[in-house]
Amino acid sequence: MRKRFSLRTTLTTGPEPDWDPCRPAPDEPVRDCCRPAVVRAYREMREKSQPERFAYEAALTVYRWHHPEVPAPMAQQVVSGWVWTGTRH
Repeated sequence: MRKRFSLRTTLTTGPEPDWDPCRPAPDEPVRDCCRPAVVRAYREMREKSQPERFAYEAALTVYRWHHPEVPAPMAQQVVSGWVWTGTRH
């Protein structure tokens, strides 16, 4: 049985070690459930005229909070694919 999610506990102590917001049950595949939050963080920072780099770092932080197990280079690749449009160098 899945444990109840407590926002108060999560904000003060972080998520429980076995809690994965993108995997509702152990036998289900991981999905990109955090993508809307990642994209929203980026978009809202840009709408407030923040530099693109700051917006990207905010989006990356959101992704890493949801997926601390993902290596940094892979997280950067995923987030950049979700938020940046146009030519990438």
